Amino acid sequence: MKHLFRLSGFLLFVLIAASCKDKNETPKPTEKDKILVSYPWRMSAVTDLSGKSIAFEKLNLLTQGIPSMNIEFVAGNKVYARGIADPQVINGGTWYLIEDSKVLDIDIVSFKGKFGVEELSNSKMRLKSTMPVSGVDQETIMVFEPVVK
Repeated sequence: MKHLFRLSGFLLFVLIAASCKDKNETPKPTEKDKILVSYPWRMSAVTDLSGKSIAFEKLNLLTQGIPSMNIEFVAGNKVYARGIADPQVINGGTWYLIEDSKVLDIDIVSFKGKFGVEELSNSKMRLKSTMPVSGVDQETIMVFEPVVK
């Protein structure tokens, strides 16, 4: 009986110790997280779903302004839009890769949304979005390239 009491005490200790894991443990960055924060990104093109380029003048003014900024994703899920000629922060907010890194959730004033991650590599980022093209909403791909300093 004494042996059974010690064994049950030991099992109770193990269960309590296992349940005391740090619940606020920060998740480890994924490979895509690491690529995203490796460099600033600059939009180089907008295409339709077949890959055909869309002229910038067909896009709304907000979208036309994105290529004049470097988008900088940093650890801690912060994102900054900086001017190219003047590296002052124009805007800032948060980012999260969600849905198993298939969606990039960006929350910056004037640039907010959930964008489908079509490609994210060290040489290119392609984000799927719906935006006005010549005044009509259309599914598009925003193509970004890393800014290597």
